[in-house]
Amino acid sequence: MAGDDRRDRGEGGLLLLSGLITLVFTRLGPRAGQAAAWCFLAGVVTGAPVVCLIGGAYVAELLGAGGRTAYVAALCLLVLVLAVRLGGVRTGTGLQLVLVAVLVTLVVVAVAGAAPGARAAHWTPFAPDGWAGVARAASPLMLAFVGWEAVAPLTARLRDPRRQLPRVVGTAFAVTALLYLGLAVATVAVLGPRAGGPVPLAGLLRVAIGGYGPVLAAAAVALTLAATHAYLTGATALATALAGGAGTRRGTAGVLAAVAATSALLLGAAWAGLVTTAQLVAVPTALFLLVYLGCLAAAVRLLAGAVRLAAGVACAVVALLLAGSGWAALVAAGVAVVAGTRGRPDPSARVRSRAPESRHNPEAGRSEPVDPGPASDVCGQSVTGP
Repeated sequence: MAGDDRRDRGEGGLLLLSGLITLVFTRLGPRAGQAAAWCFLAGVVTGAPVVCLIGGAYVAELLGAGGRTAYVAALCLLVLVLAVRLGGVRTGTGLQLVLVAVLVTLVVVAVAGAAPGARAAHWTPFAPDGWAGVARAASPLMLAFVGWEAVAPLTARLRDPRRQLPRVVGTAFAVTALLYLGLAVATVAVLGPRAGGPVPLAGLLRVAIGGYGPVLAAAAVALTLAATHAYLTGATALATALAGGAGTRRGTAGVLAAVAATSALLLGAAWAGLVTTAQLVAVPTALFLLVYLGCLAAAVRLLAGAVRLAAGVACAVVALLLAGSGWAALVAAGVAVVAGTRGRPDPSARVRSRAPESRHNPEAGRSEPVDPGPASDVCGQSVTGP
């Protein structure tokens, strides 16, 4: 029942992530786990305004307004998300699936419909900034892949995780990679010099279906709201766990207040031209990369054989991507160092202590608590992530 209750509350996104962070706690120590947890929270806090700004750019495109409209729209979207989260409105698995289906449909229509407008000349020169430019671009692109940790709780729903999970992850990765690569190729081949704009999907849809393109691209706003809401829900759950499982409402209000204050500061700085969108993207990307690095380092210590080697290679790649973040990597490292000195205990243990399971003992004639086992197993009983 505890697992079902968490599903209904939509907290799986972060109880799930707590499961991954528990891996860091158990394999790398409490300080590393604490650093990973706070890096994730900081990534959500600094990433929320970035996601809303991207959605705001599509609103501005839809209205045919100037760049400043994007910041106003981003602020409105952020206020809406915060109000929805503070009001406790829930987003179920069905709604998330519908939104994902809408996004996939938009990408497929954009790529396939705009394909006839591709021009080989748009690929010249290829990689004008060389491989160094490719390396610099790889780091911020990681922000698009944040959310892969959401596959972890599916192990609790599979009858044979050892056999089924590789298929699920492999299929999801193949589909996602195909969509991203298709969109990237179409953006360059069709839009050419216009590929660097803030709303490439709207540009492709305009080529594919005419003037309705920006209207359909505005559906990205709904996806923006859903993704931001999911991560805010998860962040408040993790913040509550870090606080000892008490004061849920206070923890929620604290996270939302931090998001509101940080967003006002960052969006205001972007409005004034003090920072660029690329710089805003760099910070949450580096923070999430540091979380991934900790999880992979813990996996290297946990696994054996070929999978351990694969985890080691992935760990090295993520470390290179983090190094490519430049100054943002230093910001993330600073957050990790400060958080690691707090020395707080494993948040998953606190989640476990709040929702103990029980079973009926016919010999004793009463229900007795069940030892939930390792903390990672408990945190794995979560719901669909963002």
